Amino acid sequence: MKIFNYFIFSVSTLIALCSSVQTKANPLFSLENLERERAVFLHNLTNNSLSTEEREQQDIYIIKRLIDIERMVLRDDRIAMSNSVIAKNAFQQYNLTFLIHAASENKRSPVAHWLDALNITDVQVYKSQAGVR
Repeated sequence: MKIFNYFIFSVSTLIALCSSVQTKANPLFSLENLERERAVFLHNLTNNSLSTEEREQQDIYIIKRLIDIERMVLRDDRIAMSNSVIAKNAFQQYNLTFLIHAASENKRSPVAHWLDALNITDVQVYKSQAGVR
């Protein structure tokens, strides 16, 4: 009986210790999700295998997700107060990080805003050639 009581005490102590350990949440998780989603959007824009209709349908869906994620990042005080280089660069490059919000503020499409932010003109796009380097 003494061994059984010791076993119960040990197990309950172990459970208490394990449950009291708190996992530290990643404060930059939503910013990382925003970066991934923006990359998906930009990949979709440059994907040659999609038809115009398919691209437009996917763009609508992706833009809705981007709007939500951008709002989450903008409202997250942990990201704004973070000393992380990623967070600092995200807010310094607002026009590229928060692509959908910045485009709507400038009353442009996200694609036009993205190209303008990178100083890419339509003449440069027309002169460019697709290929492997």
